[in-house]
Amino acid sequence: MTLTRKIEPDKELVPANDPYPLPSTPMVLEVTPEMASSWLSYRNHPKNRPLSRGVSIRYQTDMEAGRWREATPEGLIFDTDGWGISFQHRMRALANVSTDVLIAKYGHPYLRFWIFPNEPREIFEVVDQAFKRTAAHLIQVPYATSIGAGARHLAALADGDPWGMPRFGRITTPEAVRAYHDWPELTWHTKDVHAMFMDSRIPIAPHLAVLAQASRTEHRHSIPAWISGIRSGEHLAGQDPRLVLPRRFRHNPPVGRNRRDVAYALIVKAWNAYVTGAPLTTVRHMSTETLPKVIGFEFNTEAKAA
Repeated sequence: MTLTRKIEPDKELVPANDPYPLPSTPMVLEVTPEMASSWLSYRNHPKNRPLSRGVSIRYQTDMEAGRWREATPEGLIFDTDGWGISFQHRMRALANVSTDVLIAKYGHPYLRFWIFPNEPREIFEVVDQAFKRTAAHLIQVPYATSIGAGARHLAALADGDPWGMPRFGRITTPEAVRAYHDWPELTWHTKDVHAMFMDSRIPIAPHLAVLAQASRTEHRHSIPAWISGIRSGEHLAGQDPRLVLPRRFRHNPPVGRNRRDVAYALIVKAWNAYVTGAPLTTVRHMSTETLPKVIGFEFNTEAKAA
């Protein structure tokens, strides 16, 4: 007896009376949450990669916050039989978004997507295999990686969470690039901050984020002395924040899951002490403390360059 492998999936593709048929040619289509749910139910090929809950939640968060960019060239792809090739995470996210939220954020109860039907099934093996673009790829300036990371800090801080930056890892590349354009101050002291890191081990990205905010305050003129003091350490008293902060990072750097928040908080505390003339014997940040603010700067999503 000869066994033959079954190529077609066991599940029904699309009911005969499908209320949400695919277009016959590529086009921009208005996709509602109901359409997304239907396509996910009937057009998701059983051989597609497992759906990542984390990815779909990240997309949903961006959609609900109004950050989703409609009708980008990275569209939804379907094969010649109508099975989805590249679409499931975006459709899962959209299916979970309320139409009221869409209307409030985008002015209509749908999101626009390019739809690419009738693509050969073989492209499934190469879709999403490209090297993912980062903010550094798009910024393309000297020290782009560090500046991109600093922009990511500022985008996460704009959420206003008093206990830290929980969305740091979910900041999208477009958000980081937008923060970079909103914060030209990120590039003002990059070379010096890199040089300080080599000697003091003060992390570059949070340091850039702190100095960018400080540049929009009345204490901006203190930044050159802050930089020179940390770099040289000459003629500084033992309780000068410019001595205490490097000592902390050289001998007892933050570790653990919240080390990013702690590193940022230590830099802010040392800066605030420096510009107010307060001496420091040590600098620390406890998990029970709220994240400190750069003195003189109130962070909000509408902050614009001075």
